[in-house]
Amino acid sequence: MLQLRPADYRLMPWKNGGGSTTEIAIEPQGASLGEPFLWRVSSATVAASGPFSAFSGLQRSLLLVEGVGFILDIEGQGRLRLKHPGQVVSFSGDAAVGATLIQGPCVDFGVISDPTQVRVTLQWLNLGREATLLVPAPTTLLYAPWGPVWVDPLDLELDSRECLRLDPADAAPELRLRAAFGTTPAVVVSIYPLS
Repeated sequence: MLQLRPADYRLMPWKNGGGSTTEIAIEPQGASLGEPFLWRVSSATVAASGPFSAFSGLQRSLLLVEGVGFILDIEGQGRLRLKHPGQVVSFSGDAAVGATLIQGPCVDFGVISDPTQVRVTLQWLNLGREATLLVPAPTTLLYAPWGPVWVDPLDLELDSRECLRLDPADAAPELRLRAAFGTTPAVVVSIYPLS
């Protein structure tokens, strides 16, 4: 089990140089974008309209965290409007993708993965004071984009922009998630090996 904080993340330029992204976690740890990796979880500020980076042979999923959203023109899929926090869109890293901001900068959260090695799902949970049950995947990343999330039976709290990584050795039959106060979302990345 690893509780990651913003100070642990890596700020780096987009692969195409068009912006910057905050890398939250990558497997194998410490890998760069220039070498093979199984998966990478990051959050980026989209400050201007323009193309997304290409990731040949990989699969991409992303959701909107903050802002009014943007329109994605995805080669082979057409035009999609990403305008609701938590709305998930998936596409091939080989596809040419252009983003047009609807109104001002936005923040997204994304996963890039090798579809020949892992199956990845991305989920947005709206949490309140009542516990929401979550059955962890072999590797699970739980991210608190906005505010504190309480995680039982681990008895820990994730502050805003913190991430909890659970690997196979951390197996727990189920987690109970709730907002520490009021309501807040949680983003869940579930990673399943294919072999």
